[in-house]
Amino acid sequence: MTPPTSFDALLEKATGPREFAAAFMDHLGLAGIFERMDIAEEEIAAAQKRHPDASDRLYHSFKLLVPSHERMEYEPVYRAHCREILHRVATGGDTRIGTAAEVCCTLHDVSLIAPLRSAASGLYLRMWRAAGLPDFPELIPASENHEALEGSRIDDHESETRRKLTDHTRTLDSVECRGMHHGERITCTLAPAPTLFDAMDAGARS
Repeated sequence: MTPPTSFDALLEKATGPREFAAAFMDHLGLAGIFERMDIAEEEIAAAQKRHPDASDRLYHSFKLLVPSHERMEYEPVYRAHCREILHRVATGGDTRIGTAAEVCCTLHDVSLIAPLRSAASGLYLRMWRAAGLPDFPELIPASENHEALEGSRIDDHESETRRKLTDHTRTLDSVECRGMHHGERITCTLAPAPTLFDAMDAGARS
């Protein structure tokens, strides 16, 4: 389970939005691969409730939810990553381009090497809000200030960063459903059309 978080303690250490984000990324933990699998299943189930028409595609989206960065051991970051990908699956979006959570992880790494320039800081705050990561004082005012001053540059940075984080293997193109979900036979929209042999086999079993 994720250890309890003292946001008061984080805020005491933070002198601004970027410092809070860094402290948050370094604080929270997630206990192992099995908990991440449980979280992925939970997010898939929640997405299926929001988008029942895309239930079959969402069921097969588990393979898209592989953590792509070590910071995704942190539950809020990983959940945000899953939710964005699942939303794209449900709405026909491109699942390959980088998510807001992935951008946050990348900018966190960059910030450890050198201070972020103003537009990059604005992108960090924009992606933090887009991912739905925990709010903190000064987040919205700082973000809105960056957006007002350099929104177009942030747009360019976002497009470029998401593109650079593209994972060309993160698609459902190779899914082969055999008509079984959770051990039960169903009619899945991703299953191949039944053949004459399938009909003969079904008749033999009945």
